[in-house]
Amino acid sequence: MWSPDPSVAGAAFGRLQAIGTATVTDGTGDGVAAGLRAALPDLTDAQVGYLVFGLVFAGQLTTDAALGYLVAHALDPGLAGRTAGELDALVAEVLRVHPPAPFSLWRFARTDTDLGGEPLPAGAPVLVDIRGIDAGPVVGHPLTFGHGPHFCAGAHLARLELRTVLEVLRDRFPDARPAGPVSGFVEVHPGGPVGARLAALPVRLHPAR
Repeated sequence: MWSPDPSVAGAAFGRLQAIGTATVTDGTGDGVAAGLRAALPDLTDAQVGYLVFGLVFAGQLTTDAALGYLVAHALDPGLAGRTAGELDALVAEVLRVHPPAPFSLWRFARTDTDLGGEPLPAGAPVLVDIRGIDAGPVVGHPLTFGHGPHFCAGAHLARLELRTVLEVLRDRFPDARPAGPVSGFVEVHPGGPVGARLAALPVRLHPAR
């Protein structure tokens, strides 16, 4: 879903939104889309389709950015014998260290307030440094997926997708290893609210013979 060419990224967004709408109107009566359609009878099919798009995109956006880091850390030293709990912990740690969205979206103070001893007048812009905060000792839950009413709608889907990748690699390719030192991999920084990702991740699925 990320491309340095805005027209390519825009076209991908359009196709994904069209898929979201199609899942509402395909008549199967099954799955998340059908559940949303039944629970929200006052919305049009297009509006429910947009909600499906938002859910899938929110999960995919996280998976897109985090997948390279996750696989690199998982395969060095390897996944053989890792339990479900260990996989979940690895996913959480990689998302904490490499958040897919390093900053929050801009927020604005609705009234004069005080934040950590700093006075903020009404209308003052606030940008949360998610990566910087989570890099230190975490008090409570990490801010990878936000907090409170702004918690990411795709958080559960993203975690499930990432854990599933690790399960498939563990079960089908237990001897897979990075084809080079993890410290030497190149990062790409798209800028804006989108986090960094690896430019490439060479992997050997089987031991060298």
